Amino acid sequence: MPMRHVEVLRAACCVAGIDGEVCGAEHPLLKRLAENAGVGGASLQAMINRASEDPSFFQTQFDIFKTDPDETMKALFQVAIADGVLTQSERVVLQHFADKLGLPQERYEKMLTAAEKHARAEQ
Repeated sequence: MPMRHVEVLRAACCVAGIDGEVCGAEHPLLKRLAENAGVGGASLQAMINRASEDPSFFQTQFDIFKTDPDETMKALFQVAIADGVLTQSERVVLQHFADKLGLPQERYEKMLTAAEKHARAEQ
């Protein structure tokens, strides 16, 4: 099981759970990431529970592994906008992950703008 996939999955759980609830539209994305990481359903649910119950859980992610910043952020933005809304809490977590991954601010802002447009179009 590649650890970088597990790291991305945990981060995605943090994005999905930061508002205290993982919605139905976020579950298929998380399940796909879990399958890619070789993580079973019980472990995925434990990650989701931790992310939903512990608002500071996201701060410990990406301390060890540095995955591909662009691909990682794309996956995280997909989860963030799955419910059609990009909340302020999700923005804080996404910015935190972008910083930890070393994603240039200009690139992050372009991704954020694209995500906002996509979320508006889905409404």
